[in-house]
Amino acid sequence: MTPSVLVRRSRSDASLVELMGDGETHTLTREDLPEAVRERERVHPRWVWDSTAHWYPELVEVGVRVSRCLDLRLSRAILRLSAPRIAAESVAPPDVAGASLGGEEVAAAPRRHDAAWEGWDGGWGARGHDSAEPGLFEMDRPEHSAPEAGRDAQAQWLAQEQALREIAAYSPDRARALQLLIAAESAGALAAVELHHDGLPLREDLHRARLQELLGERGRFGARPARLEELAARIRLALNDPHLNPDSQPHLLRALRRMGLDVNSTARWELRGLDHPVLEDLLEYKKLARLASANGWAWLDSWVSGGRFRADYVPAGVVTGRWSSRGGGALSLPKVIRSAVVADPGWTFVVADAAQLEPRVLAAISGDEAMLAAGARGDLYQALVADGVVEDREHAKVAMLGALYG
Repeated sequence: MTPSVLVRRSRSDASLVELMGDGETHTLTREDLPEAVRERERVHPRWVWDSTAHWYPELVEVGVRVSRCLDLRLSRAILRLSAPRIAAESVAPPDVAGASLGGEEVAAAPRRHDAAWEGWDGGWGARGHDSAEPGLFEMDRPEHSAPEAGRDAQAQWLAQEQALREIAAYSPDRARALQLLIAAESAGALAAVELHHDGLPLREDLHRARLQELLGERGRFGARPARLEELAARIRLALNDPHLNPDSQPHLLRALRRMGLDVNSTARWELRGLDHPVLEDLLEYKKLARLASANGWAWLDSWVSGGRFRADYVPAGVVTGRWSSRGGGALSLPKVIRSAVVADPGWTFVVADAAQLEPRVLAAISGDEAMLAAGARGDLYQALVADGVVEDREHAKVAMLGALYG
């Protein structure tokens, strides 16, 4: 059986607790933690901790990487959401008095619902960061504040083991599936930290050249780039409004309506239905303005250094369970600038995309023969268009994702 080591924290040190085997606790300083982890990683244990986002960056920073872990914050969310009738009652702090962490069997914990654990995050906030950081005025820390939360991680691990046993008694197949999902999500948490540390190779010279090609000269002191300024002038002329600010939706709407155009918004899909000479320039302006604001020179200055784009990736960062990112738009780099992403010498990018994964899963679960047949033809969305379900592919995608997520 794979050995497991729990990493606990207190105000100034860390503890390694053997969860399988002798149950011994080793207390060490945070400075000694990387070397202790490096030594134990030789036998490839499963590291159990409250938050990968808290523990792992300091290890990776000094060249220590681990092969597997259990992220208690992520696994708790999975258990509570995936089996609400069982896990919602089970994943609460057990009565650990006298319970032993040694041996292969974990002592059974009585089911107990404790409101204090409703928002358990290991003391590090919803994204794995310290939720009890000192402010301008130092306040008394609550009993379960971040530096004292190590014992909570131990109790939470016991509670989750108990929850999985109870789920297994109800449905062994579901328990095994949840264990696989928890392992995958925890592995993703390790990958997120490593992705931030290693960064995405991005050639700044190629990116700047692409911006120059599409946007023209960079505007000085916050002014628009040359190409946007040119388009803005043409839009003002076409709408007979010399003071129009095309970046202002209310101003643009008034100008369009004065020209007799019945529009309720400046959304791209609605503008495409216009019959007016301004349409082409307006759509081009909106596309390039988005590029300038989201991935222009300011983005390059803020997020790219040393030939690397480093974003903060957040596994299960949205309610659907998908990843999110903090800053930089890491999960949605537009195609027009991806040519600047160039692998390092001796390396090659391998790109894989699980195309239209969610609707295909929905088709399989629901047994919808028509949707399964559409998916078998390649592009599921385009197949729906060909079958006359919707007018175009974009509408098919919006309708499908709307049906899935609301």
